[in-house]
Amino acid sequence: MKKYIKYIASILICTIAAFVIYNVITINKEYYKDERNINIPIFVYHDIVAEESEIEYDYMQTTVNKYKEQILGLKKLGYHFITYDDLISYNKGEEALPRNSCIITFDDGYDGVYKFAYQISKEYNIPITSFVINNKVGEEGYFTWEEAKEMQKSGLVNISSHSKKHDNFGNKTANEAVEDVISSFEEIQEKTGSNLKVFTYPCGIYTKEEVERLKQEGIIQNLTDNMINKSSNLNIYSLHRCYPLNDSVPKILLKKLYREIRYN
Repeated sequence: MKKYIKYIASILICTIAAFVIYNVITINKEYYKDERNINIPIFVYHDIVAEESEIEYDYMQTTVNKYKEQILGLKKLGYHFITYDDLISYNKGEEALPRNSCIITFDDGYDGVYKFAYQISKEYNIPITSFVINNKVGEEGYFTWEEAKEMQKSGLVNISSHSKKHDNFGNKTANEAVEDVISSFEEIQEKTGSNLKVFTYPCGIYTKEEVERLKQEGIIQNLTDNMINKSSNLNIYSLHRCYPLNDSVPKILLKKLYREIRYN
């Protein structure tokens, strides 16, 4: 019996070792969409603050030290930070992506994005996307159009839309939603030069009609539902996003694994 247990244990150890070695060897290998099913998390943040004492809502604020720890931790584990343009090209079969790819996003346009996240992006060459509320840009606590333009011109930050006023899109008609989003894009392009047409619904509220109408306009859409995108059924008009919050890197990855299994 003991020999049998040792035999099974040896097989398990060898299997785990082979899995680890394979993952280390292929960590930077790139795949086209039809070559391998990969999971692509889109992480959503809101504001970056200097100190833990500034956190009022843990889903809204992440400390700069924790954010930097998360970014560097993911980077050390072989994660590649990609852009929405990369994801769009990948979806078309025009570009291959590394097995461990992810996108970093920020909602609302808080000034912590400019003060902290942008600086970390410059230091470590990390691309991010900031979804702004047009009518909030330049108000207290939010970065200005000049700062948005600076970030856009850096090539590290893409500015896109989180609507004109952060209205409840569940109360809009599909026509009103399209009008709001297109108007938002037009101002963003005028103020910053950004041509990225990716929209994030305020508070994650939307209707099926709005999703379909914006899809007809060719607009990529983010849903904030704590799920992970799988390349096998990737829908760029209903992209999933999840919260890293102030979690450690191991906790982020455990949550990612849980979501991959749960929503498979």
